[in-house]
Amino acid sequence: MAVYAAHLTRTLQGTPSVFQVTAQEALGSTVKPALRKLVEYLAAVYPNKCGWCTRWYHELYLLLDLCLQYHYLKHYAASFSECFYGLLRVPISPSSEFSSGPRLPQALERGSLALLVLVPYLRDKLEQLINQWREDLEDGRLGKTKLDQARKAAVKLYSIAHFVTESTKLIVLARYLTGKGEAPTLPLHILGLTLRDAPPEEPDENTWADFFRNMFNGQLGNAVVTFPMVWRVGSSAVEYGAFAVQLLRWWDARAPLALHALPPPPPPQKEERDARWLNVCPVCLQRWRVPTVLPVSGYVFCYTCISRHLRGAGACPVTRLPAAERELVRLYLDT
Repeated sequence: MAVYAAHLTRTLQGTPSVFQVTAQEALGSTVKPALRKLVEYLAAVYPNKCGWCTRWYHELYLLLDLCLQYHYLKHYAASFSECFYGLLRVPISPSSEFSSGPRLPQALERGSLALLVLVPYLRDKLEQLINQWREDLEDGRLGKTKLDQARKAAVKLYSIAHFVTESTKLIVLARYLTGKGEAPTLPLHILGLTLRDAPPEEPDENTWADFFRNMFNGQLGNAVVTFPMVWRVGSSAVEYGAFAVQLLRWWDARAPLALHALPPPPPPQKEERDARWLNVCPVCLQRWRVPTVLPVSGYVFCYTCISRHLRGAGACPVTRLPAAERELVRLYLDT
């Protein structure tokens, strides 16, 4: 009877809106880049002690994410970001849930853990390798050897696979919006899961309000701090900290928009060093290959040189003025 009641509690919850689904996905994608910024800062301040963390950041985050997602899947039947927005995972087919009670079946729990942790890790590693091959292809460093031909094919195949994957995600979300599908995301659709609003948590016997009330009244013997109380504080700090990081990233992303309201700066003064860069790229000091101008400084670069530099530094390599890759303008010159 208890298992049957748990099944009804989980399957009769409300269906989350698309805003909850997209918000939890955005929150989940915020944690890794935010922690990377912190690791890079520590590595710059303490290069001898923390310099190795940047080289092994993907593996360190893999271990952290594995522990975090496993805890939330085991205790809340949801990922970290889903739990933050009050959601839980429910099998679309109800027959498989009667044997597991409030937890997900073991097979679905392991599958969820793999798609939440292992697949993103492998995707990031593959994307890093593909981007390196794509830059080599744009620079003309890939020849006609079998290995280089295979790398060219891999770049094209990855682009096609990425397009198909993103299109499939859009189709799954559209079916969810129109009520024709129950899974809002592609990983949930693969696992046969959907999202529901989580039931309210049962109140604990000991709370922080009781602790401070007893301390204020002088009843020190009744002022008890339990492990669940400490754990709730830590987990809440992690969840709301991730939300604060997401808010800061949104604010930082919209900050460049304010630059468009400023008057255009005066043209840069001609300097002696500019003569060395006449009709050449200031980065590679070679003739332009796909000439591209950076409007914030007015200098012309090779597209691959300046795009690679902006992705890493976010500033003009000559004037150090802040710039982004989306500001680049292609030049079509008569040669």
